[in-house]
Amino acid sequence: MSALDARRQWLAQRHNELLAALRARRDAPPGMPLSAPVAGGGAAGASGREISTPSARTALLVVGGVLVVVAALVFTVVSWGRLGIGGRAAVLLALTACALALPRPLRRRQLTATAEASAAVGLALVLLDGYAARQAGLGGLDRVGTAGYWAVLTTLTAVGAVVYGWWQRLRLPLPVGFLMARLPGLLGTAALGGTAEDYATAMIATAAVDFAVLYALTARAAGGHTGLRDRLGGERAATTLVTAAGAVGGGWALLGGVLAAGHAVVAPSPAEVVRSWVPLGLLVLLGMALCRGFRSLPFALRSGGEGVAVLALIVAVGAGLRYATPAGWAVAGYAAPAAFIAVWAAVSCARSGRWAKTTTGGPFAPPPEAAAAVGELVAASTILLSSCVVVLPDLAQALVQPVAHGVALWGYGHPPQWSWRLATAPLVVLWLFASVLAAMAVVRTRAVGDRHTDRLANALHNTAALAAVPALLLLPVALGLPYGWVPAVAAVAAVAVAVDVVRRRGATLVPRLLALAATGALALLWSSPDRTAVLAVCGTFAASAAVLAHVLSAPTARPTERATARVAGAFSVLALGVEAVASGLTAGLPAHVTAFVVLAVAVASACAAAAWHRVPGRDQVSTAVEGTGYALAATALALTAPHPGALSLALAVTGIAGLAIALRPDRRRAALVGTALLIASSWVRLALADVSFPEAYTLPVTAAALVIGHRRRTSTPGTGSWPAYGAALGATMLPSLAAVWSDENWVRPLLLGGAALLATVVGVRTRLQAPLVVGGAVLVLVGLHELAPAVVQVLGLLPRWVPLAAAGLLLLLLGATYEKRIGEARRVRDTMRSMR
Repeated sequence: MSALDARRQWLAQRHNELLAALRARRDAPPGMPLSAPVAGGGAAGASGREISTPSARTALLVVGGVLVVVAALVFTVVSWGRLGIGGRAAVLLALTACALALPRPLRRRQLTATAEASAAVGLALVLLDGYAARQAGLGGLDRVGTAGYWAVLTTLTAVGAVVYGWWQRLRLPLPVGFLMARLPGLLGTAALGGTAEDYATAMIATAAVDFAVLYALTARAAGGHTGLRDRLGGERAATTLVTAAGAVGGGWALLGGVLAAGHAVVAPSPAEVVRSWVPLGLLVLLGMALCRGFRSLPFALRSGGEGVAVLALIVAVGAGLRYATPAGWAVAGYAAPAAFIAVWAAVSCARSGRWAKTTTGGPFAPPPEAAAAVGELVAASTILLSSCVVVLPDLAQALVQPVAHGVALWGYGHPPQWSWRLATAPLVVLWLFASVLAAMAVVRTRAVGDRHTDRLANALHNTAALAAVPALLLLPVALGLPYGWVPAVAAVAAVAVAVDVVRRRGATLVPRLLALAATGALALLWSSPDRTAVLAVCGTFAASAAVLAHVLSAPTARPTERATARVAGAFSVLALGVEAVASGLTAGLPAHVTAFVVLAVAVASACAAAAWHRVPGRDQVSTAVEGTGYALAATALALTAPHPGALSLALAVTGIAGLAIALRPDRRRAALVGTALLIASSWVRLALADVSFPEAYTLPVTAAALVIGHRRRTSTPGTGSWPAYGAALGATMLPSLAAVWSDENWVRPLLLGGAALLATVVGVRTRLQAPLVVGGAVLVLVGLHELAPAVVQVLGLLPRWVPLAAAGLLLLLLGATYEKRIGEARRVRDTMRSMR
């Protein structure tokens, strides 16, 4: 054992020595040999470093450069007046020349970062030179306009920075000059007093120059020239600079396009619109050139360029059509060209093979035309969708306008006079949207070959079906036809779709179901302002839904058809319930009387569910019909709630129906619900008779529950006493026990105590836990109730501090006992741990 311990200690010491040596090698300076010792220890050195050497160097250079520029600025602004013209020029030119001349010798000594910092300081001093020269009035520069002067100065500085950086093989001056090139166009426009369109033109023109330069550089690089890569010090730096320059140029062009488009949309006159065509046209040419000229760019960027071009074109056309169309048709002027371009782009996507990849298993290489087609499709679809969003408030108001008058009719009895109107332009936009969706769905289907396996084609078909429903049904409103025609057209359309679903079982089901749901919902909503229309629509829909549920629940039906059959069956019952309510209110019946009509529909639905349950394959439809009937029964009970007499009768009818449902072998538990409803009916009747004793309400429940529990124990031998008798005994004893404590009479405690004693004895004799526990607990509490006056009297003789002290001592005793048990448990744990 001693030899093993010694070996283990030696290995641990050797492990620590090796770790120390590795840390020393890691933290040693670059020039020090690996075997040289490191002062202070490796671990301490590693933990003492918070920034790396390159980071410290960069921080020093940045701070130093900023301080130099600030010093020069202070000298120029504050201390300028102490020198003459020659001295001023000499100082600034000397500083600028030194800063711009230092990078070359610094690069020879491999101080590249310092050279970049010196070049940045020199470029900043060039701008200060220009500011100082104008402030001093050299050569009459103070008489030149401010914007024009700075436009020329920033142009020269930007060009000079790029040339200087290229000549000196520096990285920083190139992006500085590129960013500074944003200013000359804006400053020149300001000097000429330009408008918003002129600023937009200047920004887009600047971006066009940027992309032209980038195209030249990338073309040279593609031809084998390595000038840019060599000047910037590597392929990665050159790629980063080109990518960043493209992003900046694209963003600058987008800002100009947004400015031009915003002014074109709100232009107060046709002349202003024509002026906005200049920057928008320039943006169109730039986007198309970016998509078709820069073939080396990623697919998404090229598509984005074409999309921006299409957006600018649609805005230009729509802004011009705004003055050529009647009032209110401005949004259609944007939607119409967008719809045309969207369809054209969809066809182009199909022809270019962009959509053919869904049928091929190998990799897909999109042709050059695919990028333009995708960009056009996305841009046109965006404009069309935005146009629909603009007209959505008008369409939504037309869709829900009858609902408010329907609420007034059924809630207050007399709706106000109203007229249903809808402008034609929003409906035209909706028609364009639905038509484009349908056309795109057809093109996509032909491109992929099989629509059933393509999610996009399915989504387009379904969305087109949903959009076509309001577009078709709102047409009578836009044409100004009388009100009765509108819900009639909607109801006929819903029935026609239902007939089509029944007749063409093998066709695609989802789009037709969406159209059926939309037409049915609109027909129901639009019929609400007229009582006759509600009765006719609900009756027609109930019959149609019943037929649909019967046909689609056939044994040979598909899973989708079976799900539709369940929904149709439930809707049929629900429509009959609405029909019942509408009939009662139309006949002038009170709500609690109308509830019995609804209850009759619920009972009939239970009978129909029982009949359908016997038919093979229709059990799920039967369940849906039965569940909807239960909901109608609950609604009927809610309608009778304000009238206790009607509520008692409705509860009794519902309870009897529940007992009848329990006759089905698979609905035996309905007997419990039916019994509970009958008991609730008796309770309501007792409350009407001013019976206030809780036993009158609880004893029937206890009797029924005891009988059911006893039958359950005899039929199921493993059933315990708590499931069988616990709830039954508690249903009477607990409410009576609560009444005992507020009852000063001796009869109730005597009877309750006797019943509790009987339950206790029965529990002891039969060895059942529930009667023993419930009866014994109630018996003890009744005894305490009878003993309470004497206890109160005794406590009244004691000082008030005695109960508090007793309670405190009890808590202390409990705490000491708990602590003792914890100590014993710890000793047992320690003993177990010490055992081998």
